[in-house]
Amino acid sequence: MNRPSWQFYGWWGIVLPAFVIIWVTNALTLAGMNVFDAKLLAELNVERGPLKFGDTIQLLVSGALAPVGGWLADRYGVRPVMTVGVLLLVGALYGFSTIDSLAGVYLMRALMGGALAGAGLVICVTIVSRWFVAKRGLALGLMLSGTSLGNAVIPQMNAALIAEHGWREAFAIICLIPLLLLPIILFVVKEWPDRIGLKACGAEAASAGVDPRLLGGYEFDAAIRSRNFWLIGTAAFCTFYAILGLANNLFLHMSDLGFGPAEAARAYFPLFVMGLVGKIAAGALADLLPRKAVFGGCQTLMFAGGVMLATLNPKLVMPALYLFGLGWGGNYTMLQGLVADVFGARSLGKILGGITVLDATGGALGPWVTGALFDITKSYQLGFSVIVVLIGASLAAILFVQLPARAAH
Repeated sequence: MNRPSWQFYGWWGIVLPAFVIIWVTNALTLAGMNVFDAKLLAELNVERGPLKFGDTIQLLVSGALAPVGGWLADRYGVRPVMTVGVLLLVGALYGFSTIDSLAGVYLMRALMGGALAGAGLVICVTIVSRWFVAKRGLALGLMLSGTSLGNAVIPQMNAALIAEHGWREAFAIICLIPLLLLPIILFVVKEWPDRIGLKACGAEAASAGVDPRLLGGYEFDAAIRSRNFWLIGTAAFCTFYAILGLANNLFLHMSDLGFGPAEAARAYFPLFVMGLVGKIAAGALADLLPRKAVFGGCQTLMFAGGVMLATLNPKLVMPALYLFGLGWGGNYTMLQGLVADVFGARSLGKILGGITVLDATGGALGPWVTGALFDITKSYQLGFSVIVVLIGASLAAILFVQLPARAAH
């Protein structure tokens, strides 16, 4: 039996473009930036805490603007919001090629935060969730794997460009990459399946003639008054603190252990490739097994990797990154899927934006606090130990989330 055309378009016209978009926007603003840290520390003559505070600014701006981006996407569509986000990213990357002060770093990081609010996680999850009710976990897992693949590859590309051309010229080159996204956004991405005569994938209510955007549809005001919103938000805060606290200090940590720039950049490969595996595997398992069981398994892997990293044993670094990445990737998918499962698609952009305020706050604090603790103790042991504690807190929060019957199993 041939698949309906809407199902084919949902996978190849929505999930694949969102995969590419989030690959570029996420990697160029996160792990891809970390390989410039050593050069910026030397150029600006600052310590790690002040430099990593730029990461904090980026993520706070992203979190603050995420509800606005979600609201604009719900009201005016994702394509104009994505377009603005891409153009902000181009400007920020080029701006980095000209900076000569810490204030310049902070300004460009703020622009990157705006770029992520417009063309990052919230917008991509919103558009994929509109097209998928059944198989939403798998669709989100495949789409979100773009962040892992990008963060595994882009740091090595940027390190090579720095070695070949210097760090300023490298920024001037990579600022052109996001422009390649504009044709995809403008000509491939479609807002809602019903606007082109199609139906969302597998919605039980679709066969009964119910608009899939109304399924389980919480309004934003009702969502933020619910206990589930704050439990998921707490888990997101802790989880994003953990991954970004590690990832944004990983290049410098590997350098401290004696690895050269190319080898330090390659440390992102196991972390994020295993994240890719975790995202796809957790997305598929979430459609077959209880959501909390999948989340708990992923969190256990992440916890074990964090404990190994906190020992500062060079022999344990690579195995720890494999475990941490696998668990993180699964949790990343599960958190986005939980929001869609619990609150539905009606106001999903705004609700995801609200959750993003919390996860971005955690993600913003992680790099800065971890770097500042290094400046105080001259070691990452305390900073990584804090990460381990917060991973455990994330798991505890999710255990109390009440899932709708259709998503509990």
